[in-house]
Amino acid sequence: MTTSTISSKCLCGQITVSIPRTEFNKTDSIGLCYCKTCRQIGGCLASYNLYILKKDVKIEGQPKIYEDKNTDSGTTIQRGFCSNCGSSIYGKNPKSVGPIALKLGMFDELPKPGMALYCKRRPDWVKPIDDIDEH
Repeated sequence: MTTSTISSKCLCGQITVSIPRTEFNKTDSIGLCYCKTCRQIGGCLASYNLYILKKDVKIEGQPKIYEDKNTDSGTTIQRGFCSNCGSSIYGKNPKSVGPIALKLGMFDELPKPGMALYCKRRPDWVKPIDDIDEH
């Protein structure tokens, strides 16, 4: 790993993800998603994602793909995860050439998000984060 790249591994170490540090530090490309599906896949309050072009992501190892057709948006999402430990790696629309949603929880550093999605599904007891865009 160079100082211009940041890397992380899934829980068991079978999958490694590396991205440019310049992309990792783009707050406006980092978001929390409170949709029901993101909560279910992570077993958590929200998913924490970096929206990044696939060409900028290097994945070593072979994530298993789940075709999720039961999403809040109605769009099929391919969800990549480690078949051994179950760690979420990314989500992507297979019909889009746009960014993928790289799961940031696997990294040691946790930059502040610049947006929150599906805020209508955020529980009332969760306070909004100051100075981020809400959708």
